[in-house]
Amino acid sequence: MVSLTKALRLSALLVSLLILAQPSYAEEPAKFEKIRDISPDKKFAVRISCNSEPADPNDIDPNLITAVQLVSLPSKNIVVNLGPDYENLIWSKDSNWFAYALPSGSRVTDTYVYHRSGDDFTRLETEVQVDVEGDVRNQYVHPIRWVKPGVLLLEQFDIFRGGEGKDATYRFTASFDEKTGKLRVISKKKIPSKD
Repeated sequence: MVSLTKALRLSALLVSLLILAQPSYAEEPAKFEKIRDISPDKKFAVRISCNSEPADPNDIDPNLITAVQLVSLPSKNIVVNLGPDYENLIWSKDSNWFAYALPSGSRVTDTYVYHRSGDDFTRLETEVQVDVEGDVRNQYVHPIRWVKPGVLLLEQFDIFRGGEGKDATYRFTASFDEKTGKLRVISKKKIPSKD
């Protein structure tokens, strides 16, 4: 009985030592951070965290970026993780809506739209794009500006399979539909090529 008790104590001691010896994977504090894209009401902003100070803080090398997050101000509590490749974040005047573009591969850029309820933002689960005829190879959708809260102007550039001269750019307006909880396209206009 004595040897069993000693063995259990020794096992417990070894387990404790192994747990204490495990490396800590706590997130290291950023060595550099930049605050930008501040909301009109000054309550939210984008924080870009880097593992070292960039040579040019206005043109940060993507390899230095460790996190891109929407944070509340002044506390800097994380509200939404945006991803390091986000582009063109725009706010509505009432600060209750924001949209940004995010590349999802080399051939597609999608726009994501968020709506605020209290202190939280919820992403609308809908694709923000216009339907076009033809075999689209590449598609890039970018937000332009909020026409008014809940109504967003966007631009979509499509590259079609099969050669030159088939590329098309569309400007379209999407409106939040309170009944369905989705954005719906309310106007679409083809923009002449800049060639």
